[in-house]
Amino acid sequence: MIRILTLMENRMGEHKGLTAEHGLSFLIEGDGKRILFDCGSGENTLKNAVKLNVDPASVDILAFSHSHYDHAAGFLSLAEQGLRAETYIGEGFFQEKYADCGQGKYTYLGCGFSEAYLRDHVSSLTVNQGTVRLTDHCVLETSFPRVHAFEQVPSRFVKWDGKEMAQDLFEDEQCLVLDLGEEIAVVVGCSHPGILNMLSEVRRRWQKPICAVLGGTHLVEADEERTRQTIREMKAMGIRNLGLNHCSGAQAEEWIDQDETVIHTHLSVGACMFME
Repeated sequence: MIRILTLMENRMGEHKGLTAEHGLSFLIEGDGKRILFDCGSGENTLKNAVKLNVDPASVDILAFSHSHYDHAAGFLSLAEQGLRAETYIGEGFFQEKYADCGQGKYTYLGCGFSEAYLRDHVSSLTVNQGTVRLTDHCVLETSFPRVHAFEQVPSRFVKWDGKEMAQDLFEDEQCLVLDLGEEIAVVVGCSHPGILNMLSEVRRRWQKPICAVLGGTHLVEADEERTRQTIREMKAMGIRNLGLNHCSGAQAEEWIDQDETVIHTHLSVGACMFME
């Protein structure tokens, strides 16, 4: 049995004592291990964890989906309270990430800490370049070929290479695959490389059907044509269970809710799912 608990997300759930804010953090428990997938954007992830009886020091493994602040900056508060896990990042995690606001103005979107700080506050640091097995049933995947041409990264996402700004294609993006035997489930952070690009590569590597997708799909900035095409393609893959949240977008979730062939629930703060 694997439990996925939402420590941080944009929307409130039934537990009104928790705090919701723009960000994402999941705690995955399975194989006798606690895996923290993303850390949210600030100290409220820690506060939610305490209220949900999750001690940061009890986390065995930490994986960042990517280095945007809303998935990574909460690490600072968690580290102050004892988080010292085996840690996994994607290649290029520490490249400075920005939003291009136009007219020469940029807003920093990065994690807010250095590689030296991270190394000083974790038990080990591994840069994933493809596939890393965390436990018997939990595996990290990265490096996703662009096979769906309509899944374009918004041009406003850029990175500083030390000399100039370049478009950020999110080479550091990782997802977590939960091996359920005959099928797999996929936990995503923001899916910046394109949710279909990611799912297509995961399915190719695993040669197993995907039964569920949980997390952010970044359809919030997609137009209607791309959103509807994404939903059609996910259904064509056989995916029928969706636990979307964060950057997936209210419009996309509304359309999915109208489709009786798909089971969808918004994974708000404090919500959890059990999978086996």
